Amino acid sequence: MGQFKQQIQDGCRKALRPVAQGVRALLTPPTPPVEFGWHLIEGGPAAGAHVLLPRNTPIADAITTGQYDQKILQVVKALVAESDVCFDIGGHYGCYTLSLAKLATAGQVHTFEPVPDHAERIRDAAKKSELEHIEVHQVAMAGQTGEMTLQFAEAEGSDDSMAFLDAYGGVDTQAAHEHYRNFSRTAVKAVTLDSLISDLPSVQFMKIDAEGAEAAILGAGLNLIASNRPRLLVELHGIYEALACAEILCTLNYQAILLTDQKTTLPILWASRDDVAAVNAVKEVLGHEPVVMFDSLSEPQRLAESGPEN
Repeated sequence: MGQFKQQIQDGCRKALRPVAQGVRALLTPPTPPVEFGWHLIEGGPAAGAHVLLPRNTPIADAITTGQYDQKILQVVKALVAESDVCFDIGGHYGCYTLSLAKLATAGQVHTFEPVPDHAERIRDAAKKSELEHIEVHQVAMAGQTGEMTLQFAEAEGSDDSMAFLDAYGGVDTQAAHEHYRNFSRTAVKAVTLDSLISDLPSVQFMKIDAEGAEAAILGAGLNLIASNRPRLLVELHGIYEALACAEILCTLNYQAILLTDQKTTLPILWASRDDVAAVNAVKEVLGHEPVVMFDSLSEPQRLAESGPEN
């Protein structure tokens, strides 16, 4: 009898859910439209560049004043030489693209951004900032080539920094899944790092922020990474993604240098174990000896067997 009662209650909840959602929508004030406008970046490596940002938002203030990812960009500044070729995988508003272009003034910056509006804004920013050595590729970097499905924020009020390839599932957190409910889907062209070997010059620095696709991207770039030995700034979203990347990069003699102790994401610099300059650069910026992770081939397996720490 109790089970039957529970079934009735579950059925009522399911039937009333659309009504509740409709009432909630009626009672919730409409989200004002997002307006983008030109901002002049005043601080940080990208100082002097122009960028299109959503008006009157915290992220616009942070990027404009140079406070956005301040410590991490200081590390980037210490690592990128003026003649370097750099990849920005996951360009979003273009903060890293513009920073890299201001640092690698005699090099090249290749940005890979699948969301059409983001890609177009970065192109406009590069043109207005007179940074002609930026090239924006409107493609998704992935673990395979061909057509893939991209989920992205199209509705007003959604987080437009969280676009992800359907095949990799995005970021597995409650907050992320709340945003994903309002996302739209579109077909995009996908490429791999290894597919670029014959088309682009050797790369010295690479930033990757691909909302859960990081390990897949690295796994499909083994030949490029092994031959170019670039420094890799990878934004990870949890221990499992970190372990997956470590399994790939430790076999190429890379170690992970932790750049922050924040808990939501893990910005990690992956550098060759003999890249002493990278470790020293991080140490100088942070003001203390950096935490080096995955500095032995056996460590990823050992951590996997012991289980996650968070």
